[in-house]
Amino acid sequence: MPKKDRIELAAVIDIGSSELRLKSAQFSKTRIKYLESLIYPLGLGRDTFNTGKIGFDKVDKACEILRNFLMIIHEYGITNIRVIATTAVREATNMDYFLDQVKIKTGLNISVMDDMEEKLYIYKLLTRLLKDDVKNSALMVHIGSGNIGLSALEGGRIQFTQNIKVGSLRISELFGDIQEYSSEFYIVLEEYLHSFTDMLETVIPENTKHFVVSGTEIATVSELIGAAKKGVFHMIPKDKFLGFYQEVKMKTTECAAADYRITAEKSEVLFPAMCIFHNLLRFTQAEKIIAAEVMLSDAILYEMLCPQEFASINKDFGKNTLLSAMALAKKCEAMESHYKQVENFAVKIFDKMKKLHGMGAREKLLLQTAAILHDIGKFINLSHHYRHSYEIIIGTDITGLNQLEIEIVANLAMYHAYQAPSPSDANYTRLDLYNRVLVSKLTAILRLADALDRSHAQKFDEIDVKITDDELLITISTDENIDLEQWSFQDKGAFFEEVFGIKAVIRQKKVM
Repeated sequence: MPKKDRIELAAVIDIGSSELRLKSAQFSKTRIKYLESLIYPLGLGRDTFNTGKIGFDKVDKACEILRNFLMIIHEYGITNIRVIATTAVREATNMDYFLDQVKIKTGLNISVMDDMEEKLYIYKLLTRLLKDDVKNSALMVHIGSGNIGLSALEGGRIQFTQNIKVGSLRISELFGDIQEYSSEFYIVLEEYLHSFTDMLETVIPENTKHFVVSGTEIATVSELIGAAKKGVFHMIPKDKFLGFYQEVKMKTTECAAADYRITAEKSEVLFPAMCIFHNLLRFTQAEKIIAAEVMLSDAILYEMLCPQEFASINKDFGKNTLLSAMALAKKCEAMESHYKQVENFAVKIFDKMKKLHGMGAREKLLLQTAAILHDIGKFINLSHHYRHSYEIIIGTDITGLNQLEIEIVANLAMYHAYQAPSPSDANYTRLDLYNRVLVSKLTAILRLADALDRSHAQKFDEIDVKITDDELLITISTDENIDLEQWSFQDKGAFFEEVFGIKAVIRQKKVM
């Protein structure tokens, strides 16, 4: 078959908190065409949010559904399959047993995604689909069953990301009893949500013009309101949404199910979801809600069927990560001239060592992020600032990074000034072998880069880096005294030699 006519096939199974979803698609010429889109309700999240673990009756039912999905996938001849799980499985105390049983009974390996990774996939696809005028000023919100993800788009870039452990199903389970007997349940829920979101007023840009929402419940709201559709987006006028909100909040779940002819499962999460939308809409000047029919499975299918295009999105998205890091550095009053110098030097060393370290673009991004954030702990206390840097980073959502990557960046910040990584450090040994080695490699480079501006005085702007069989030679051109930098470089160079097996040498070239 000629290459231009080649058809690629892929399928994604998403094990969500309230349902299992199957989406399969093919890519032909220039577009993705969906073959199947199936949903099977199964309240795994109800078990996890109520008892902390998934009941084995649900495990057996999940395996039965998965086997049926596989039969359908195989009928299409699809072999490119990904199976993912999110909040309900991730937070279950018996997650490992669940994964093991699914593997034994279906042969499927499940990839459990962390919350930030899940939202990141959706943001990437959304930023590709949204028009430029929307991307210039928008609050993007993805509401899941267990969590809310928020990102502020400004000038086409995401500079702020926040994940909140509140979702439509989690709220429904948490307040189920109150909802049954309280005639003013909406007041309880509105007040509860305000306790999570009031702080957003200080971080969401003023005069944000657009409100973009994705998630399962927004499709239900769009359908019930009768919103107009453009491509994958429904346009819900603000006045219609507010009117519908006032109507829904006065109904019980049973009444809403009967009046709107929706299932009991959809009715139970309808008002909690609408309350979240209502709460967050106030941070924008939007006159309509842009409701996106974009799910996690859609984004993963795009990655599977259009890998080159998705790689391009990934590369561009790295700029959001650095902007997010710089915003955090500014908030913590880090010295911009110093961290930019350290980032510059770290990148130059990294690039010259490609054949020696074997790392790629993603690892380089983590190094750059750590270079920007390495000193932010000084905002808390100069004493042991590296520990404070670690704690701030580990507790912050950084745009474009998943939880593991944030942990790697936090470790780099810890070790830039502290002793080298040690097996006695809990934060280091928590990582697997591959990532411990990764942290050591990046730390060795970061420590050298930081040593080159040890005085924080930017005594030279550029460095020349050369690699020989047994040396990393860094030449600098300056007439200034660099005794402090020489001393620090020699001290940090010992760990570099231990990791890479070559000496790090600094040479000063006088300016003529």
